[in-house]
Amino acid sequence: MKAISIEVVSNLLTTYSHCTRCEVIFRESGLGKEANRGDIEDYPTELKEEIVKLSDRIGELKQLYKHRIHIRLTDAQSPRGIYKSLIHCLRQYPAFIIEKKDVYIGWDRERIEELVDKYLRVAGS
Repeated sequence: MKAISIEVVSNLLTTYSHCTRCEVIFRESGLGKEANRGDIEDYPTELKEEIVKLSDRIGELKQLYKHRIHIRLTDAQSPRGIYKSLIHCLRQYPAFIIEKKDVYIGWDRERIEELVDKYLRVAGS
């Protein structure tokens, strides 16, 4: 059975540790961990709390569905995130795009599970 794809478009924390070139520069200059720590501390508390909540929600989904789902995180402010926002008319986040068709915006775990279960039933038929 093919895993159900879930793309989560949301505001994410960006640090220079994701950029291998930047990471080398910071490490060689002795700034490595200090630069990343400062990046994260500069974000608003609300955004950091939202990221923790999103991480928890994704963890719950992975625990429940294990290998039956594949989750991809997309930063809403990245080129891909902007593209997804335009294609799916997203104005709020987090947005859960299931199998590139159904979109749910919000935090209701039961609604996300309903959509995933719908595709699992179809895949199982």
